[in-house]
Amino acid sequence: MKSKLKNIVQTLFFICLGFAFIYWFWQKLGNEERVQIWQSLKQTNYFWFGFAVIISLLSHYIRALRWRLMSETFNSKVSRTNSFLAVMSGYLTNLAVPRLGEIVRCTMLKKSDNIPIEKSLGTIVTERVIDMLIFAFLLLFTLIIQRDLLLNYIERNFNLNINSLFQLAIIGFVCLIVIIALFFAFKRKITNNKSYNKIKNLLIGFLEGIKSILKLKNPLLFIFYSLLIWGLWIAGTFICFKCLAETQCLNIIQALATTVIGAFGPMITPGGIGLQPAIFAEVLANYDISRAIGYVVGWLNWISSQIGTIIVGLIAFVYFSSKKIIKNQ
Repeated sequence: MKSKLKNIVQTLFFICLGFAFIYWFWQKLGNEERVQIWQSLKQTNYFWFGFAVIISLLSHYIRALRWRLMSETFNSKVSRTNSFLAVMSGYLTNLAVPRLGEIVRCTMLKKSDNIPIEKSLGTIVTERVIDMLIFAFLLLFTLIIQRDLLLNYIERNFNLNINSLFQLAIIGFVCLIVIIALFFAFKRKITNNKSYNKIKNLLIGFLEGIKSILKLKNPLLFIFYSLLIWGLWIAGTFICFKCLAETQCLNIIQALATTVIGAFGPMITPGGIGLQPAIFAEVLANYDISRAIGYVVGWLNWISSQIGTIIVGLIAFVYFSSKKIIKNQ
């Protein structure tokens, strides 16, 4: 009962947080900008929008193929259909209850293919590790190739210049040295702390997840799928640029920067609701796109990714509800 109440409170909190971001950004807009948003939505090219929906679904399908590869590590062969629909049921669940989708995804595969839930969860940890590593690489790459624009954005919005950032870097380095020194000075007490052991186990899990790739029959195909997923996300943003006349001039590099920075949205609110469009607006402002137009692009990108999730996710629940648990042979 306590667990259910905790999930309900957690879900309501994150949903409210998402709507709080919507309200916060909407209050920042002037009347002219609000009118511009409604006009842009009316003038949206829905051919390109439909294409963005297809690209989003394709990225989910590639994720399912990648997950299917991982089932081979415990001598199981999952069908493409079961893998894809299990992924979609998980995504749909995450919109309602953050992080519960991973459990639902594994439960569906247990029901359809009798894959042990604990083994499926282990593969999801590996997925998350790889996705975070690629995200970190793309973020660093973006910071390098878009350095001037991002520095101007930081200086404009946070009153920081390059000297301030350099000073912060020095302070951060000194703090790191102090933390390391304190760790060795109080190593015995720290290693007996529960929080320390949780962090340690998490890092060990990350390392094990990376090592598990070597057990795959085709690790290169796994890496290709991982890169393709991010490539499709970037392509989806680029296609959303085509939906509005004001953003058709933007290129794939700008789509990369917008996608990578926008990825922080889903890390904070369910599916990035409220926050992701706001981030898009702030990033695109660096490319002389008005906040109103940037906000519309952000919403088009968010909606295009959620339409397929909702429709196919509901189909997935109906599909698995008709399945009977397969017993071990």
